[in-house]
Amino acid sequence: MRIIWMVLLPIWLTAQDYGLKSLITHAHQNNPMIKATELNTQAKSKELEAAKSAFWPALDIGGSYSRVNPTTLVNPGEVTSGYATVSMELYDGGRKSAFTRAKRFEYSASLFEQEAFAKNLSLKVIDHYYTVRKLQAMLSALYGQSKELKAQLDRIRKFHAAGLATQEDIDKLVAVYENNRYTIENTKLALETRMENLRLESGLPVDTLKKSMFKEPHNVTFEPYENSKILKATANALNENANAINAGYLPQITIQDTYSRSDYDNLASSPGLDPSSILLDHQNQASVSVSMRLFDNGKMKKEKEALQYQKLALESEREYRINEQKMQFRLSQKNLQTIQAKLKSARSELTSAQSTYRAIVKKFENGLVDNIAYLDALNNQTLAKARFDETRFDYEIAKSIHYYYAGKDPKEFIQ
Repeated sequence: MRIIWMVLLPIWLTAQDYGLKSLITHAHQNNPMIKATELNTQAKSKELEAAKSAFWPALDIGGSYSRVNPTTLVNPGEVTSGYATVSMELYDGGRKSAFTRAKRFEYSASLFEQEAFAKNLSLKVIDHYYTVRKLQAMLSALYGQSKELKAQLDRIRKFHAAGLATQEDIDKLVAVYENNRYTIENTKLALETRMENLRLESGLPVDTLKKSMFKEPHNVTFEPYENSKILKATANALNENANAINAGYLPQITIQDTYSRSDYDNLASSPGLDPSSILLDHQNQASVSVSMRLFDNGKMKKEKEALQYQKLALESEREYRINEQKMQFRLSQKNLQTIQAKLKSARSELTSAQSTYRAIVKKFENGLVDNIAYLDALNNQTLAKARFDETRFDYEIAKSIHYYYAGKDPKEFIQ
């Protein structure tokens, strides 16, 4: 039984259909580019931890071995030594604190970048999903038209055999039928291309799709999305880096303690004098150092100013991006209204085309209209059906874009 289940499970997994929310969720969890942004965030987290660790004392150990020739009383032939040094910056003008704050802002920016990429990925999946639905609707309409043309072609051939139709009538229908077959193949290629893109982005073996729709946008409030937040966090990081550079003009105080041990061999001898008595085998040295930059021709000052100008540039860009988002938000609202009007028009057009086709096909079958009138009516019905379905799915895409420019995650509004 277990073996049968192991065989059937992969088949069941590949055979199931997927809704839009499950496609987006799986993409967010498994898309390699999403993982890349997550790894970048982890890298920024480690940089922040490293900056925090700079406040702790540092412990260094080392050793050396030297051999010289000739030897003297104070210069043994062989010296082996080892040391341990503990050092700590008592005061650095706030450089480490500013640098840590900068790393914290960079980490925040990486989180916003991760969220922004996830939302952009959602939009890509949404676009592929509804384009697939549009192409499937078009393909269905084309198959329906092909079926109608085949039926009428068979009927006209019977009439031709009975001397009631001309070869020209058959040739016209055959030409339209073959052109429709070409359109079907072309649409199938476009459909498969979009399906492959959907599989690539979602990481799922998509074959069939469940019906998914977005909630109707009502009283959607505006909030800046991640792009402007990234710019703000990056600007803050630059400001803190500027502060860290400026700290270089303040006193730098470091305390250090070093303990060393040495071993000497091949000592030079001297009558009445023991060389080991003048060579230290261990030593402890404590020191405090104070340094301060008095002159560098404005080097660090100019570096600070350069970062501040970059900060101002990002703040200006952030202001522009927010205004741009507000504009897109307003336009997306108007686009929804436009597509709603188009949807009503497309629905009326479809109803009219279907009604006209039903009337024309009866007349055509009774010989009251020619095949040109019939083909026009059939083509108009097919186009009207495709246009109606396309508008329906364009409306869903427009809703997702409206939520996106409102600063929301479109995934949260899928029904």
